[in-house]
Amino acid sequence: MNAPERPAHRHRDELAARRREVSAGHADWDGARFDDPDRLDLTRRAGHVAFGRGIHHCLGALPARLEGQVALGKLVTRFPDLRLDAAPDELTRRFSLLMRGLETLPVRLG
Repeated sequence: MNAPERPAHRHRDELAARRREVSAGHADWDGARFDDPDRLDLTRRAGHVAFGRGIHHCLGALPARLEGQVALGKLVTRFPDLRLDAAPDELTRRFSLLMRGLETLPVRLG
């Protein structure tokens, strides 16, 4: 005689069947919402999710954004002729569930 199925297992199986994966790496990369989602557009107003939302908002978000602004500002001020040193189709993307970006970004300083 088999033991009766426990309701917790049935519930777990139903949830697994309906499960959807969510990846922050795919946020703001929606072809239905953006004309050119693969293009880096620093002016795009898209609703950034990397630092979370609401009560889950990262406490380090403000200093991290400020650090990025200062670092990039100093970089382009110090090297005004900064240019990409590879053809865009030669760049290799890093594939990860947590991070989206390039393996390397070769640049020429001037």
